[in-house]
Parts: sequence; structure tokens; C-alpha cells
Amino acid sequence: MSSAETTKNRAPLVLVILLVGQLLLVSSQARSRGGENSMLRGWVVTVASLLQRVTGVFGDRVYGVWRGYVDLRGARQESTQLRSENDQMRQEIVRLKEELSSYQREDSLKKVQEVLPYKSITAKVIARDGSLWFNRITINKGSLAGVQLDQPVMTPGGVVGRVIKIGPLASQVQLITDRYAGIGGQLSNSRAYGEVKGNGKSECDMRNVSGLEKVEEGELIITSGLDGIYPKGLLIGYVEHIGLGGGARNHQITVRPSAGLEKLEDVLVLELKAEDLEMNESIK
Repeated sequence: MSSAETTKNRAPLVLVILLVGQLLLVSSQARSRGGENSMLRGWVVTVASLLQRVTGVFGDRVYGVWRGYVDLRGARQESTQLRSENDQMRQEIVRLKEELSSYQREDSLKKVQEVLPYKSITAKVIARDGSLWFNRITINKGSLAGVQLDQPVMTPGGVVGRVIKIGPLASQVQLITDRYAGIGGQLSNSRAYGEVKGNGKSECDMRNVSGLEKVEEGELIITSGLDGIYPKGLLIGYVEHIGLGGGARNHQITVRPSAGLEKLEDVLVLELKAEDLEMNESIK
């Protein structure tokens, strides 16, 4: 490349440098009408102002995002705390309801104890066997508390069963629905006698009631006192269904126990003596 061509190519660059230098020189000497600020300084201030606005907007947005994140994190923490407090309140409500229910059951048992003409032992159900063949429960009182074999067990609702096994601290009770359980029963209206037998499920059958006797659904069935275990006059249950007999054919009676055997929690063990089994009917 010749020197003439090189000079020609550099000419525009030199011109730009001269123009920039001239501009800087003029701006350094120029004065605004106020006489103090140079043009260059004004440009610098303008650019700085623009940069400040841009950074300000950007900073506000960044701050807004950060603030939103902080608020969201705080809201999540507050929500978690509220859920925890809510769970605690629910547990407390359940506990209070359980205490109230327990108090009501105990109060009901005390009232029954005051009415019964013989002593009784309060006990709690701690286990149960609801198999097809056996319906039995275990209570938390045994020989050390005075529990004895064949003592009747009941609730304020009616007869539960009898004690069949005893340990020092616990006993097993055969429910009246057990397939091998039996109670002397009596219909409250007709006064007819019969035998209440468990069927291994949730009900009992009343047998040996003559088909000539008038029996109605809903009729009360009480203990007859003739079985040597249960005193006379305790409520067993109600007539649930009748298969009418006639002549020499006995009624087929299904009995619904009144003691609420499916939800037993607290029971009374009756401390009976021989003379108690000869008492007149007093409780219906």
C-alpha cells in the first residue's frame, strides 16, 4: 500500500479526533447564561440524572421483588404456625370432649349405684373378644378389688353379662350375646317367662315362650331371677322381632340388648349375696 493511500484512509479518523477535541475545548470555555456551569458539566449532570433514574427504577423493582419474597416467606411461616396452633386446638377439644364423656359415664354409674339395693364395683373395659363364637370383654378389676366368679355385670342401660374368669388385677366377662350365655328372662307386659340366649352376634334369642302368649315388638324383657346369677328386675333388652307361634309352637323372639354392648367402656360388677337373688322386682 502506498503512502498516499495510507494518508487517505487515516483522514476520516484524524477529522473525528479534531472535532472531538474542538468540542471539548468549546464546552470547557462555554458558559451558561448563569455564568457558572460549563456545557460539559451539564451533559455529565444530564447523563448522571438519567443513570440515577434508571438505577432508581431498577432498584425499586429489585426491592419490590425482594420485599414480596420476604412477605411470602413470612406468610408461609405464619400459615404453618396457624396450622400447628389449629391442630393443637383440635387435640385439646378432643381431649376435653373425652374428659366430659368420661365424667358423664362416671356420673351415670354413681347414680345407678345409689339406686341399686346392693354394693357394686366400678370397672373399665380394657379389651374385648368379638369373634364369631365368643363375645367377651376384659375389665381392669380382679380378685384384689373383690370381684368373684359369676357376679353380674351391668351398665346404666342394662345387663352386660357375668364374670367367668378372674385374675388379681383383671377379670373376663361373658356378654349376654355370647353363644354359650343364658339368662332367665321375663316379658314385662305378659309376665311370661323364657330363656334369653346369645346368638354369637349382636343380638339374643328368647326361647320357650308359649305361642299363646301375647308379645309385642318393643316390649321390655327383664331378668326373672330364676337362673341363680342375675337378680330379678334388671333390664335385659327389647323385643326386636317376633316369629309368631301358636298352639304348641313357641314364639321365636329376637332380643336387642339395652346395655350398648358394642361400645362398652365403663361397667358395674354387682357384689351379690344369696339373699339378693330372692329380692322382689324393684328395677325396670
